[in-house]
Amino acid sequence: MSKRHTKIKIAAFSLSDQMHFAHRLSLLLKSGISMSEALSMMQNMENCVPRKHIYDELLKSIQQGISLSKSIRNSGIRFNGLLVSLIQNGESTGSLSETLLQAYSYLEKRNEMKKKLITSLLYPMFIIFATIAMTLFLVLYIFPKIIPLLSSLDIKLPLITRIVQGVYYFSLSYGLLVSGCILVLIVATNILIAKSVYVKSRFHRTIISLPLLSSSVKTYLMSSVCRMGEIFLSSGKSVPDFLLFTQQSTSNIVYKIAFGEIYEETIQGVSLSVSIKKRRDLFPLLLSEMSALGEKTGNLAQMLGHCSRIFDQDIDDSLKRFSSLIEPTLMVLMGLIVGSVALSIILPVYEITNHLTK
Repeated sequence: MSKRHTKIKIAAFSLSDQMHFAHRLSLLLKSGISMSEALSMMQNMENCVPRKHIYDELLKSIQQGISLSKSIRNSGIRFNGLLVSLIQNGESTGSLSETLLQAYSYLEKRNEMKKKLITSLLYPMFIIFATIAMTLFLVLYIFPKIIPLLSSLDIKLPLITRIVQGVYYFSLSYGLLVSGCILVLIVATNILIAKSVYVKSRFHRTIISLPLLSSSVKTYLMSSVCRMGEIFLSSGKSVPDFLLFTQQSTSNIVYKIAFGEIYEETIQGVSLSVSIKKRRDLFPLLLSEMSALGEKTGNLAQMLGHCSRIFDQDIDDSLKRFSSLIEPTLMVLMGLIVGSVALSIILPVYEITNHLTK
C-alpha cells in the first residue's frame, strides 16, 4: 500500500468521523440488521469518496468472515485504540451495539473537553497576538521615524524612550540571530523529546510538576483514565486488561511507567487502590479512595465513572476560573506594554515642544 494512499485513509477517517461511525453502526445493529447490511447502508449514505472506499474494504472483509475489529486493523486506518478494543470486546461478548455506544460517548466527552480547552485559550491567544503586533508596529515602524529628530536635538531623552531605543537597535542588530537561535532551540528540543526516552520522561515529569498546571494536567489525565476504566470494566474486561490498555494508550511516559508497575502489582494480587495510593504524587487521593470503595462493594466500574464525572466538573470549573482571571490580567498587561511604548514616543515629543518654546 502506497504512503499516499495510507495518508488519504488517515485523513479520511478523523476522530469526528470515527465517532459518527461508532454511533451510526451502534444504532443500525441495535435495529436488528446484520453487520454487512449496516456497513452497506453507511457506505451508501457517505458522500466522501475516500471514506466510501474504506467502507468498501471493510464490507469485503466482513463478507469474507473476518471480524470488524480485525478488518479495521487490516485496513490500515488509524482508529482510536479504545474504539477498536471495545469493538473486539463487544464481538466476543455479543454486545457490540452497546460497546459501540459506550465508545461514542467516551470519544464525544473527550472531544467536548478539547473544544472547551481550545475555546478558553482562543481569547488569551488573540490578546497576546494583538499586543505583540501593536508593539512591533510602534517599535519598528513609528519609533524609527522620530529617531532622526531626537538625535538632532541636544535633549536628554526620558528613560522609557532610551529603553525602547535600545530594544529597537538590538532588534536591528541581533533580531534575526536571536529568532534563529530560538527556532533552532525549539526544533532541537522537539527532536530530543521524540528521540530520547530519558528527555521525554523528564519533559513529561516537568509538565505534571509545574506549580500552576500540575493539578489541571493530572485531573485531565485522570478523567480520561477513569472513563476508560468504567467502559472497560463494565464491558466485562478485568482490571489487569484495563491497566495494560491504559499503559499502551497513555502518551505521558511517567504515567506509562506507573501503569506498567501497577499492572505488575495487580497481577501479583495487590489491589488497585493500594497501588494508586502508593503513588500520591501522580494520582489524586480521590481516585484511591473511590477505588477502595469500589473494590469493597464490587462496583469498581461505577466508582471510576463517578470519579470521571467529578474530574470533568473540576476541569470545567478550572477553565471558568482561568478565563475569569486571565482576561483582565492580559488586558492590564497589554495596556502596560502598549502604553509604555506609546509613552516612549509621546514624551520626547513633549520634551521637544518645551525645548522649542524656551
